[in-house]
Amino acid sequence: MEHHANFVPWQQLSLLTGAKLRICELTSDGGVDLDQMKKLLRAKTKVVAFSHVSNALGTINPVREIVAMTKDRAPHAITVCDGAQSAPHMRVRFEELGVDFFAFSGHKMLGPMGIGGLVGPLDLLEQMPPYQMGGDMIEFVGDDRTTWNVLPHKFEAGTPNVADAVGLAAACDYLDGIGMDAVRAHEVGLLELMIATLSAVAGVRIYGPRDLALRSGVVSFTVEGIHPHDLSTVLDQDGVCIRAGHHCAQPLMRRLNVPATARASVYVYNDPTDIDALVKGVERAKQMFR
Repeated sequence: MEHHANFVPWQQLSLLTGAKLRICELTSDGGVDLDQMKKLLRAKTKVVAFSHVSNALGTINPVREIVAMTKDRAPHAITVCDGAQSAPHMRVRFEELGVDFFAFSGHKMLGPMGIGGLVGPLDLLEQMPPYQMGGDMIEFVGDDRTTWNVLPHKFEAGTPNVADAVGLAAACDYLDGIGMDAVRAHEVGLLELMIATLSAVAGVRIYGPRDLALRSGVVSFTVEGIHPHDLSTVLDQDGVCIRAGHHCAQPLMRRLNVPATARASVYVYNDPTDIDALVKGVERAKQMFR
């Protein structure tokens, strides 16, 4: 179910190093198949990478359970969690998750594009070499060797992205002001309404968990006889903005056996009238393509 951002880098690293990339399959309701994951884990496993929340299905993965399973079966493996879709939508306590690395994106949480964060343990970050070279990430440059600056400067080469950092901090303050528990409660209410009303439309198929405790603020669906791209065009005419396509998750689309899905997202700025407009737009599209 991974976003390409947490799939392609590991795929390319495997091709470069000769490592083996093992892919965990899904359950019928769009969750991680933990039984299969248990079989995939080996004592020599190096990295276990997974999303906290699927951007395409909305699935909230059982992070602590995955981490515990990894520690039991692959004690030397590093766990990497893609939190781009969880940090904006729910309270995230890094220490409680137990993962080694947690990454998130600013633009998903009302912040600027081009900035995000990576949280990790000091000992592993100290061991890691810088991945970019430039100003301020060095301590001393000699003719034949260079030493690196302290954290976090070692990983922040070049002129600092000051404007976006200020913008991201403002977004964090804004969400803290609302309260992440309130953000989550607001989304669950909208999700319940959207799933119920879309499910009542003939020909609509919804993907991902139906249990709202296991789903974040996206609903991916298809409408029988209408390509998602055509559906999004009709909805756009009604002022309803969804996303149609593979959602940067082409392996997932192949496993769902669909070329694409339509995806409706809710956040702090949505309300029930938006859900009503979405459903009316879907009904209108069905009339047009009848």
